[in-house]
Amino acid sequence: MSIEALVVAALAGGLMGLERESGNRLTGVRTFMLLSTAGAISSGIATSAGLLLVLPAALLGSFMLAAFIGVMRCLIEDDTGMTTVVASAVAFLTGALIGFGYLLEGATMGLITALILSLKEYTLALTRAMSHREVANAMEFGMVAFVLYPILPDHPLDPWGLVNPKKLVFIVVVVSSIGFAGFLALRWFGAEIGMPVAGALGGLVNSQAAVGALSARARQQAELEEPVLHGVLLAGSVALLRSLAIAAALTAEVARFMLPPTLAMALLLTLPASFRLGREKGRRLEMELPFAIMPAVKFALIFTGITALVKLAQSVSETGMYIAAFTAGLASSGAVVASFSMLAARGELTPEAAGTCAILSALASMTSKLMLIRASGTPGLTKRAAAYYLLAGGAGSLVLLLELYTPFS
Repeated sequence: MSIEALVVAALAGGLMGLERESGNRLTGVRTFMLLSTAGAISSGIATSAGLLLVLPAALLGSFMLAAFIGVMRCLIEDDTGMTTVVASAVAFLTGALIGFGYLLEGATMGLITALILSLKEYTLALTRAMSHREVANAMEFGMVAFVLYPILPDHPLDPWGLVNPKKLVFIVVVVSSIGFAGFLALRWFGAEIGMPVAGALGGLVNSQAAVGALSARARQQAELEEPVLHGVLLAGSVALLRSLAIAAALTAEVARFMLPPTLAMALLLTLPASFRLGREKGRRLEMELPFAIMPAVKFALIFTGITALVKLAQSVSETGMYIAAFTAGLASSGAVVASFSMLAARGELTPEAAGTCAILSALASMTSKLMLIRASGTPGLTKRAAAYYLLAGGAGSLVLLLELYTPFS
């Protein structure tokens, strides 16, 4: 065992003990450094001296020490938590891993453990903000993403090549994870955010639902029309960037082609709304958790249906494919982007054709948002939102045409 391994083990243990040092009279940086170093020494003796029983004996001793720490914390500090006890054992095992020569892996484990220990405040706030049903839904989807996904077959199950279980679940995980990030942000800030910020975060979760909910607020309270307008604009802008992120996760070529028109549209929707950020307080936007089984299944079915529709339209004519992209975009732009990006990744479409269809679906999505604003909001809100959406859509279309037909593209 090298001196480098001992130093890395001590540093990894110190990193884990750094968080425990605050408000803890029994354990801290030095204790965790010694535990991790003891693990490294034990594995070093076990391998170099051939005394294989040293490691399990030292491991048993570390567990006994961890148990002693837990008992003393209970008696002295009236703290029945098990986190420090478990972290002590992890510190020893991390040191043992480093002692066996896995320096990078051990250091990474120390960093991950320190991060986990520092998240207590945030995880408590999150669990208080989420209902039991939402926590259960997140757990169900976690089973799908981390247990089912690794064992799924990575080949089509049908003769037409439409249903590849592994690719399908991967797409659902990407889309739902983006939505989950927005959902957590909404719950974290709660009623302390204004309509524009709520619209932006809602655009990550479900832009159609966010626009509908905000527009209904304007109908209920006429004085909210101005902040609602900026909220629906930001919801549309974030939805565009969300589609770009979905494409980037599947194929960089399509994302690269989508980038100029998408940024042009997003920028024109963001600029008028940015002046309103932070001015309106105390308005809460309730959204459904996207990280659940049924929304995931629904998205998967829509994705599969769009893929089948695209293949059928592609066999008729190229124009039919573009019409299919626009039509499907009225229902779900994200599913359209995912479908065409996947087809491009498989080599069945050029990045230009897939990117064009993705931009057409974005234009369709803005059209459906306008219809939703008209149905849920006020005539004044509809008129003002239509002006901005038409401006953004026109700019995106112009940039798309320049990409397709200029010699510099």
